[in-house]
Amino acid sequence: MNLLLQLTPSNAAAEKRKFFGDKSYNPQLTYEHPASLQQMSKHPKPDLETLAIATRIANAGSPKNQDPRNNDNDKLLTQKEVTAKAKIFLRMHGLAERYAVVWSASYISRATMTKKALKLKSIASFRERETAGLLFHEIGTHAIRQVNYEQQPWHRRKKKYGFSSYIETEEGLASLHSLLPVPNKLLYKPAVRYMAVHYSQTLSFAELWQFLTPYITDEEERWMVCIRQKRGLKDTTQPCIFMKDATYFSGALKIARWLSENNFDISKLYYGKLAIEDVDKAVELNPKFVPKLPSFFTTSREAYKNNIQEIIAQNKLFV
Repeated sequence: MNLLLQLTPSNAAAEKRKFFGDKSYNPQLTYEHPASLQQMSKHPKPDLETLAIATRIANAGSPKNQDPRNNDNDKLLTQKEVTAKAKIFLRMHGLAERYAVVWSASYISRATMTKKALKLKSIASFRERETAGLLFHEIGTHAIRQVNYEQQPWHRRKKKYGFSSYIETEEGLASLHSLLPVPNKLLYKPAVRYMAVHYSQTLSFAELWQFLTPYITDEEERWMVCIRQKRGLKDTTQPCIFMKDATYFSGALKIARWLSENNFDISKLYYGKLAIEDVDKAVELNPKFVPKLPSFFTTSREAYKNNIQEIIAQNKLFV
């Protein structure tokens, strides 16, 4: 079974109502198919050096300025408009028949890309530029890398060929891509989530909620970030175990450096679901493969390079 489905609480809606009625309450979560400790503990804990960078970026950004949904100049979209934009983007990349666009209020995350669908949270708000970044993240990165992966000789045989975990590369690349169409390119949200993972190891759900208040003003989003850190747990006073959210920020730092050292060319990264450490191996195993690439790269490689350089500059990385 899909791990993220196993980690989705079956009583999240009821516990959310209890929490919003009493912000000192720590949700008690139940699961239809609980994940094992081994499944949940495969991502490393945040390290203090990266935490310091994340804290600097989080403190440098104003929540009002960082949340594009609070930007009066960024048009609020209806579900119909978001669906239309998603379908256009899928069609541009020859993926319209492969992926459906599905809405539900029950999803934990605002957007999730599965092997068959782009899943969107119906009670979340979506603005125009932010939605473009979301599509770059979910379709332009996750979906296209998945399609390319399915054409590789090492598809479903990563262990045999000695491939390492790809999650940090995957989410780091996607996090950078989500910033391409927006003017403010601070890695604010990934930085805040990195902090959330770190502090959720010592704070209860209610304490984490209070800690994140200065960083996430929207309560719907803050609930989502808190529940993501405590998913898999029954008692949310217990330390965080599933630390995937830290990979968005740590991965973004590693990918930004890799791109700057590799002429900002993402072609090899799109051989499939692979880590930067396995890029050369993937090319050796399939040297004639021509990967499908996202339009935001193929339309203008120079613009892509400039945008990544701007992300590096705005976040004061590698200085």
